[in-house]
Amino acid sequence: MVYVFRRAGETITCETRLQVDGHGYEIVTTRDGTTSVEAFNRLPDVLAREHELLQAWRAQGWRDADQLTPLPRRRPDGFLRPRGGNKPPAE
Repeated sequence: MVYVFRRAGETITCETRLQVDGHGYEIVTTRDGTTSVEAFNRLPDVLAREHELLQAWRAQGWRDADQLTPLPRRRPDGFLRPRGGNKPPAE
């Protein structure tokens, strides 16, 4: 599983996967070009650590990249555009 988090122009990626040799699991985290790898023998241990990391990042203001919501578009007069663009309301 791969997670991507963003905050103020920074990115953290976190991948939970089987170890290359197939014996155990690992969490690979990359931030600011630095990669760290944590190895685990048991699935419950890697899942607990993954949960711990995800909760900590969210608590520190990091947001899942796929859940970022773009700001609503505004019209030139400063009002929000209705959903669907500039279409007149349906009658």
